[in-house]
Amino acid sequence: MKPDEIAARLIEAKDAYYNGSPIMSDERFDNLEDELLALDPGNSYFSVVGAETKKAKVRHEIPMLSCDKVKDVAGVLDWIKKIGMEGQEFVVEPKIDGLSCSILYKNGKLVRISTRGDGNIGQDITHISKYCKEIQIPPTVPVKGDIEVRGELYLPKNTKFPNPENKPLRSLATGLINRKDTGLEDLKYIRFVSYQLLGVHEIYEEAKLDMLGAAGFHPIEFGLTSKDHVAEFYNEYLKRNRDAWPYQTDGLVLVVNDSHKWAEIDGKYTVHHHHFYNLALKPPAQSKETTLESIEWNVSRLGKVIPVAIVKTVVLGGTNVSRASLNNAEYVENLSLWIGDRVEIERANDVVPYFKRNITTHRKDEPTNLIPTKCPSCGLKLEREGVHVVCNNPDCPEKNIMEILHWVQKCEMDGISESFVRTLYDEKSRVRTIKDLYLLEEEDFEGIEGFGQKKIKNALEQIEASREMSLRQFVVRLGIPMVGERAMEKIGLITIKELFSYKSDGSVLGDVLEDHIRRNKATIEDLLTVVKVSSEKEKKEGSLRVCMTGKGPRGRKELIDELERMGYTFVDHVGKDTDVLICEDVTGNSSKLTKASRLGVKLVSYGEFFKEVV
Repeated sequence: MKPDEIAARLIEAKDAYYNGSPIMSDERFDNLEDELLALDPGNSYFSVVGAETKKAKVRHEIPMLSCDKVKDVAGVLDWIKKIGMEGQEFVVEPKIDGLSCSILYKNGKLVRISTRGDGNIGQDITHISKYCKEIQIPPTVPVKGDIEVRGELYLPKNTKFPNPENKPLRSLATGLINRKDTGLEDLKYIRFVSYQLLGVHEIYEEAKLDMLGAAGFHPIEFGLTSKDHVAEFYNEYLKRNRDAWPYQTDGLVLVVNDSHKWAEIDGKYTVHHHHFYNLALKPPAQSKETTLESIEWNVSRLGKVIPVAIVKTVVLGGTNVSRASLNNAEYVENLSLWIGDRVEIERANDVVPYFKRNITTHRKDEPTNLIPTKCPSCGLKLEREGVHVVCNNPDCPEKNIMEILHWVQKCEMDGISESFVRTLYDEKSRVRTIKDLYLLEEEDFEGIEGFGQKKIKNALEQIEASREMSLRQFVVRLGIPMVGERAMEKIGLITIKELFSYKSDGSVLGDVLEDHIRRNKATIEDLLTVVKVSSEKEKKEGSLRVCMTGKGPRGRKELIDELERMGYTFVDHVGKDTDVLICEDVTGNSSKLTKASRLGVKLVSYGEFFKEVV
């Protein structure tokens, strides 16, 4: 594959992972990243952390960056030598597979909880604070001034939350946390473990973790090691801790214990995606033998019919596993699967179960007979397209239901569940397309069991609230493969007219967008009769593009409004086209300041900029 194609697949997989619906094993993801790094080490993909947030946004004053990773102890020793820390101590802690979040306290009082998001901008999830006691987040701490606590929200391995389909615990946790209006009582199953404390003057990480415990948090389990004992910690993780710890993990994290050395270490490199004072050590995948009992074929909103293996239940990573991803029809063919086969399934880095191999051998003239020829939803003939079998029936019920459900989820209609959509779809003549949602009235629910007055009112209010959107929001909600908010920003479309007349620049992304708009123009135009799409703000002709970082003299929104009144264009990231970066201290060494200096962006303090026009 070309670098752009690999990057597009990685972004799609990353978005799915951070939104709770992983589509690729960690091992496959890591291998693709390694392949892209070898082909195009400067690809813009490597400057992105996490995934774009779709809800109320929170900007992290100190970016929540990721960790670089290695796959063995030798890689750790190479890293220690590279950063020149051979004589230092390291904190060793589990890399928890949860939802990374930040908790902000002002003068001891909790004021905000947010997810990591893309590292710079996260999602406001302060609504979960209602269940602070159960989640193990102290509502107050005995500390004056501002502090920030970072950690992971997760579901324990022994959670009592019902999980009949044995879905990945991270996916379930993400789904519970993303609720805002309904089912909030289920947040009592979520737990928080803290691993970083910002805003205190303590030098050593071990002492900060102890401070978190004293303040009422549940700090991450950790140990101290030197380079000579890393292998001991790793072997103990593989032999005992991997199964014994109450949370699912995908490796260990090593952090230089002396935090005063962090700036010195990062200062030797360009910090984009990750810091250099910490490192993740990823484990080999766990696997077990079991028996294939059946294959379930599910129709996606794009018509792809995706296979899921149903196997005799085994325990992997402390979790009962009875389902495993089979990816596509070609994979089933290559494995030559038959019901009753002895198979090996793997939990890659303790996250997503998938098929490793078929232990049972079959004759070459005995190909699998498990691939369907008719759509499991509409019954029409399936067509082969690449590695998939595909239903191309535009009236396929499951395709349409998943299309509507995707729109509902992207519009953040928390009061409209999958069962809600399925019920309305089954009640013929009510909701058959996305457009039909916006035509619903209260009387349309008469006679439908399970729809009370409050539920109906809430649904109609959320539908109405989603009627107006920006062009970028509209395109993202259409669910065009690989086309997210970042892609739309890169393409630079401003109006609906430009969208319909768009011609590809020859890139994979451009080809996908142009093809989708051409094939679905009539449907999109029909949808535009019930929703209102506003144009994106254009850069003012001749105006400077200005970014801000750090704490300003007033609220960020107020400063942005003033910038625009002054005739500037505000941008939320530092790039090649950024003209000015406003900051607290022009001599600082944050990642934004480092990047701005490297790109030749002018640095100006808040006091200087807002007192005198640059």
